[in-house]
Amino acid sequence: MGNRSRALVIALGIFFIGVAALAKFYAYPTLSVAPPDQVAHTLSTGPNATIFSVKDLAEKPGVDLWARRTVRGDVAAADKISKALNRKVVVFDTAVVTDDEKDYTFPDDATQTDKLPLSFVQERVVLDAHTGESVRWNPKDPADNSGEYVATSLDPAARLKPDETSEFFKGHDGLVLKFPFGTEKKTYKFWDTTTRKAYPIQYKGSTKLDGLPVYVFEQKVPKQDLPQAKPLEVPGSLVGEQGKDSVVVQRTYQNTRTLWIEPVTGAIIKGQEDQLATFAYNGEDKVTATKVLIHYDDDTVRKNVEGGKGAESKEGGYKSKAAQLHLIGFWVPLLSLIIGLLLLAMVGFFQLRPRTTQPTEES
Repeated sequence: MGNRSRALVIALGIFFIGVAALAKFYAYPTLSVAPPDQVAHTLSTGPNATIFSVKDLAEKPGVDLWARRTVRGDVAAADKISKALNRKVVVFDTAVVTDDEKDYTFPDDATQTDKLPLSFVQERVVLDAHTGESVRWNPKDPADNSGEYVATSLDPAARLKPDETSEFFKGHDGLVLKFPFGTEKKTYKFWDTTTRKAYPIQYKGSTKLDGLPVYVFEQKVPKQDLPQAKPLEVPGSLVGEQGKDSVVVQRTYQNTRTLWIEPVTGAIIKGQEDQLATFAYNGEDKVTATKVLIHYDDDTVRKNVEGGKGAESKEGGYKSKAAQLHLIGFWVPLLSLIIGLLLLAMVGFFQLRPRTTQPTEES
């Protein structure tokens, strides 16, 4: 191998090793961040549920429940908080409306309380853009609305902001809307909105959803009493106290949450909750408030795997997103490194190979 050829091969070898390092330590970290402008919609279905009808003051079985979740990124707030904390974060406003009407819409008149949904919760969360872990952010300026909160009504004045001394909301904790990029087969902490606490969520195995490999995680939220801002009163007849017009009951709650996670992106492809809420009296469950097995519908799962259509064309599509990220984070660095090392090894082989000399002829 001549000097010019050797120099060219060395240059190519160094180039491919550089590509490997660039892909692994720059391109992949740059791409493996949650998009701050993300918008997502999911629809969950809970057939044959049991709820407590406030109108009828009785349990109502055989109800089909629907839960619509909207997630919308706040780019300006994410940029502001990222600069303040000197770390990359994303900010998402979420809203979940649960009702027995699939296409429920809020009434124009807020005083029409009889037309409010069965359940509503609104949250603002601040997340680490790489890991998905919640980040505490509660600005001191009262005029600054970028902080995290939880609310169960549309009234901005009713929003609960983080307070370490509060039994209602101390601040978000653990994972909330996604898992880390490169999700591992281990136990994480995941947020439960109803109790406003994070609990362990354990890896249970691997499977496929519509052909997409996913990790299955399960979380047990233990049965517990829910804090109440004011006493919850029901007619005494509901709990066997026939001679009393009303009695104070305690609302209890428990849940088994199952999540199907695409491990490269950490995206939640499917979610399921097995919820049970009751009204307890004197420490004994008396009335079922909610009993439902609710999960993403097939269209939502399909959208998360293959991608949305029409107005939701930018949503989901984690099958292709995972493949692209895996290519940049694994295959490009690996193949480039192998090619680069082989080229350098080839130069070394020819350089160190013993040279043969031509025999001279005697005259």
